[in-house]
Amino acid sequence: MFDTKCLRGNRLACGVLVMALVTGLAALTADAEVPTAGPIGTGAAGAFLSGGWVGAMDVVALTAFAGAEPALTESAEELARRFGVGRRLAGIIYEEALRAGIEPAMAFGVIAQESGFDPSAVGSSGERGLMQIKPSTARAYDARITPDALLRPETNLRLGLRHLRREVEYFGDPILGLMSYHMGRARLERELADGMAPRDRYVERVLSSCGTDCV
Repeated sequence: MFDTKCLRGNRLACGVLVMALVTGLAALTADAEVPTAGPIGTGAAGAFLSGGWVGAMDVVALTAFAGAEPALTESAEELARRFGVGRRLAGIIYEEALRAGIEPAMAFGVIAQESGFDPSAVGSSGERGLMQIKPSTARAYDARITPDALLRPETNLRLGLRHLRREVEYFGDPILGLMSYHMGRARLERELADGMAPRDRYVERVLSSCGTDCV
C-alpha cells in the first residue's frame, strides 16, 4: 500500500516511488489487454496464440511462416511452371497424385482440361471442383461425401484421382483410362465392342499438355 507519509518527507524519494507504481500498473495493464478477436492477436509487444503469449520477434517469425511458399520437388516445380499453377496448389496436386498412384503430369493434364485449375468450377451436369467429378461418382468411394465437399481441393483430388486410377487399372491402359474418365466406361466399352477405334479430342489435349510424362 502507498504510504502518504512520504508526501510530508523527502519529495524526491516520493516522486520516484510514484513513478515506479505508475510504470508497474502500465505493464500489468498491457499484459491484461490480450486480443481475442481471432486465433492470433498481434500488438506492439507480441501476440496471444492458443492460450500463450508470444513475443514480438516470434510473431514476425510466425507471420513469415504462414505466408511462406511450400517447398516443392524439382518435378513439382517444373509442372507448376508448365501449367502456370501456383506453387501451393501444385504441391497439393503433386502429392495427391503420388498418393493415388497416378503420374503427376497426367493429373495436371486432366485438371487443366477439366477445370482450368479452378477449385470452385461447377459443370452443367453437376460436375464439381478441380477434377469435375460428379457427387454420384464420388459417393462410390465415400458414401458421406457432399457436393460442397468436392469444392475442397484435397477432397476433390483424393476422390477424382482415385476414380481415374480405377479406370486406368480396369482397362489396363492409361489412354483408355483417360477416355473412360471423360466419356464414361459404358460408352467406351460400347465403342470397343463395336470394333470402333475410340477417338477423344479431350485425351489428345491432355496428352499434348503433359507430354511423354503422362504415360
